[in-house]
Amino acid sequence: MGLSSKASVIIVTYNHKNYMMDGLKSVLSNDPLEVIVVDNGSTDGTTEFIEENFPSVKVIRSSNNLGYGGGINLGVKHARGEYVVVLNPDTKVERNWLEELIRPLAKNRRLITTPKILLYDGSAINTVGNIVHFTGLTFTRGYLESPEKYDTPKYLSGISGACFAIRRDEYLELGGFDENFLAYNEDGEFSWRAHAMGFRILYVPTAIVYHDYSLNVSPWKIYHLEKGRYIILRKYLGLRQILSILPALIMTEILTWGYAVLMGPSGIKFKLKGFVDGVRTETEKIRTERNIIKNLDVYIPEDQLSYTSLDIALKKIANKIYEWNYKVVAR
Repeated sequence: MGLSSKASVIIVTYNHKNYMMDGLKSVLSNDPLEVIVVDNGSTDGTTEFIEENFPSVKVIRSSNNLGYGGGINLGVKHARGEYVVVLNPDTKVERNWLEELIRPLAKNRRLITTPKILLYDGSAINTVGNIVHFTGLTFTRGYLESPEKYDTPKYLSGISGACFAIRRDEYLELGGFDENFLAYNEDGEFSWRAHAMGFRILYVPTAIVYHDYSLNVSPWKIYHLEKGRYIILRKYLGLRQILSILPALIMTEILTWGYAVLMGPSGIKFKLKGFVDGVRTETEKIRTERNIIKNLDVYIPEDQLSYTSLDIALKKIANKIYEWNYKVVAR
């Protein structure tokens, strides 16, 4: 029996019926110990479809929408596997994906693995692990580059919440996803926590996932991203550390406010709401002797969400400021 037989695959869904046939077929072809689908109150017949077509899949109906992270936490509580593998509902996977993703975990403790995630049609990269920036921003890594690139394993700053694997006991040790994050940036926060608690994140290029994804940041998404960013900064950095990266934080505020303004009144409204709720939300303080910033990324992608040459120029300036400020605090 392979390592895949020790893995619980956990999928959280909300009205993703159309993806279930191809997605679950591909996952089950990897011979996991079990597949657990947590449904956050779908109204499109998702759960009925799964129960009719995939009787071996365990379906857990949540009485209310727990969000992505909350749903994963619920699934892990019911998991029996030594390893848990988190997977987005709008995905499908290759035949050897599970074995490849788990193999490094069998040899190492305090490790999280994240795969190569391509667009659904395989034409380009969605993300090969995430860029988790020391100001709390999170980006996809390698977006729209050739699928053949990034073919070497590498330790990274961030997982992609679309898919990652970890030992079940270590997921519980980390405390699971922070349920203050209903959607977006929960994988960024989880990556910060992993680094704070001495975990490493390994990109595994031989584990292939296909994800129906396009980069689009709506005003509603701005709210969740920014709320999450402020929670992360409050949770992991003390006042002294905040002051030490203040130039970088100011630069990030210029970038995020600039993007919000481009979205019009609704962008400004949700950016402001994200700040207010991010500051007001009660959250635990993670105390660690580690300089977490050393494990995070310095630069942001200059081409993502850039629509004019001015956008790119501003991000080039931002990266110079980030580089200088990072050298000061990470030495």
